[in-house]
Amino acid sequence: MKRSFSILMLAMALMLLSASAFAQDTMTNDEVISLTKAGLAPSIIVGKINTTKSAFDLSTDSLIKLKQAGVHDDVVAAMLAAKSGRPATTGGGSGAAGDPNDPMVKKGFGIYLYEERDGERKMTQLQPTMSGQNRTGGMFTASITPLGLGKVKTKTNLPGRNANLQIKESSPVFYFYLDTSSGGLNTSSGIPSTPNEFTLVRFNIRSDNREVTIAKSNSWGAKGGLSDEYVVALKAEDLGNGIFRVTPSAPLQKGEYGFYLLNSGNANTAAGVGSKFFDFGVNMQP
Repeated sequence: MKRSFSILMLAMALMLLSASAFAQDTMTNDEVISLTKAGLAPSIIVGKINTTKSAFDLSTDSLIKLKQAGVHDDVVAAMLAAKSGRPATTGGGSGAAGDPNDPMVKKGFGIYLYEERDGERKMTQLQPTMSGQNRTGGMFTASITPLGLGKVKTKTNLPGRNANLQIKESSPVFYFYLDTSSGGLNTSSGIPSTPNEFTLVRFNIRSDNREVTIAKSNSWGAKGGLSDEYVVALKAEDLGNGIFRVTPSAPLQKGEYGFYLLNSGNANTAAGVGSKFFDFGVNMQP
């Protein structure tokens, strides 16, 4: 009896030691952050990730915290690779490509809708739609308004009542991948460098198109630019490396929307022709 009890106690001790060793040898997000703040080179941290068991939390919020803590992109890519069971490399190799549905993995320049359902992440790129025509409204009212105070509105429109991309979320999350290499002074590539170069607008839906007012005029002068009634306020968070997280300041109502690229359309901008919109619709129907 005494011998059996001793064997049982020894087995329990071995189990506790094994669990303790596993905990000590398992890398976590906190350890990666600690190694980064200690000044270790990314290649060293990646090497440890590749040779150590890990239990990383790679949710969107955790990835953002890693970025804010200064963890190198190669290290984050190695963490993603370890999670999927693939070997990782440094210096932008194939192992650093990461999950295409991970918003913190740099993509081609553009605007992407981010969705997360049942633990699955999905990123959908918004395609631009060009305005091919405009129209003028309010001319009759302006003609009968005394002192020339009646306003004539110039409106640009997109074909069709609905965008191809329809979403059910009233508070969608978008990620902008932009060219920040020139600090906002880039005029040669034509690629925006900040979300401030876009305005989110809500379209007025007509019988066969969607439109916004882009200029107003009367006998005393003219005013260009989007009408305030169409503009939707945004919040933008700079995540570094040309990645921005952009959300509406308030939940969106059901309707048609588009990110308008300011000054798009070249010489025809004043007329609204050639304006570029990254359009989508919000439809909360189940």
